[in-house]
Amino acid sequence: LEQHRYMRAIKQSLDAGGHCLLEMPTGTGKTVCLLSLITSYQFANPSAGKLVYCTRTVPEMNSVMEELATVLAYRAEQWKHDNHENVDMEDSTTQQQNQGEDTTESPSARKKARRVYSGKNKNAEPPMGPIARDGGAGGSGVLALCLSSRRNMCVNERVMQESDREAVDAACRSMTASWVIEAAKKNPGSMETCAYYDNFQASGEATTMPSGIYDLEELKKWGKSR
Repeated sequence: LEQHRYMRAIKQSLDAGGHCLLEMPTGTGKTVCLLSLITSYQFANPSAGKLVYCTRTVPEMNSVMEELATVLAYRAEQWKHDNHENVDMEDSTTQQQNQGEDTTESPSARKKARRVYSGKNKNAEPPMGPIARDGGAGGSGVLALCLSSRRNMCVNERVMQESDREAVDAACRSMTASWVIEAAKKNPGSMETCAYYDNFQASGEATTMPSGIYDLEELKKWGKSR
């Protein structure tokens, strides 16, 4: 009941286009309620905009991404099940019509049985990374990714050898600053640059990410592959 009220309040705020301040006790499912409701709302209302979810720590951020991956995978599974049910129902109706049988059903007969998630795969890893195009992320082609500090997201091996945030920032700037790039172009080999950054600059706006759910590790894995 508390989760239902929480989700109703979010829905009312989205419909009104206003602000909402909600709280629930620890462990009552705030995250999964919010992600389930808002991603469903976005699917039903494509113009609803983006969801920005802020966390205090990296583990919290990755945990939210795992929750989101689980929610969307479950939704895709249920939609796939519904599609199969609809196809089976149409085939059965066509067969009955061909045999001259009465295909009229009562409302109670047409009502589908309620399905409750069994949780049989609760120990399985959530599906992170790119999502196949057959249905996309819950059928909506969602792209969800983490944004954090340079120290947490950098994939350059030399930069990541630095010990603290300030040193990482300084090392990155020394390889990606505009004057460094210009000097390296004029005199190749004279300045150390970042190959990942150079490739990104060369690709420009042509660089796109496939639909999927990317925590920091998956995001860095994808970045290295580019």
